[in-house]
Amino acid sequence: QYLEMTNEYVVDHSTSKWSRLSRDSLAAGALARFNNNFSYLHPAARELAEGLSLKPGVHNPFLNNTAQLVECVHIIHESTALLGELIDRRRKKSRTAVSPRKGYGVGAVEVPRGILYHAFDFDESGRIMMADCVIPTSQNHANIHYDLQELVRQSVVTGRNDKEIRKLAEMLVRAYDPCISCSVH
Repeated sequence: QYLEMTNEYVVDHSTSKWSRLSRDSLAAGALARFNNNFSYLHPAARELAEGLSLKPGVHNPFLNNTAQLVECVHIIHESTALLGELIDRRRKKSRTAVSPRKGYGVGAVEVPRGILYHAFDFDESGRIMMADCVIPTSQNHANIHYDLQELVRQSVVTGRNDKEIRKLAEMLVRAYDPCISCSVH
């Protein structure tokens, strides 16, 4: 039921798909995961977050990259532990035979920019007949747009010049860490 979560739509002024859930936009990615999963972070990652004054409940998109750094520390510790477990198992057979058949499957996985949803429809010989990928950047497009509008509004009110506004806008887009070439499909 991933389509109920992603709600992709197209706007007149863009070739990119946008997504919404309970409002006009949503934000996926490190900052959202940080806010939702702070208590599950590895102690070293929590310590780094606290040292950087990053606390759960933050919604400033400029802090997404900081949340990504915290995640990197978490991932290093978690990956080390998981690799240790895999090495200890010493499986004799690590692969399972696969026989092609007709079917439909949907998957979701957390990736650096957010949740990647993917769905595939296979024919009897296992060929992909339909594929749908909803990538995090397309989920963030609307939020980026609305954040840019608000950034410009606030910047004009505070008297920033065009050069300053442009620099802040570029910083904001980069903070979302978009993969534009992947999201326009």
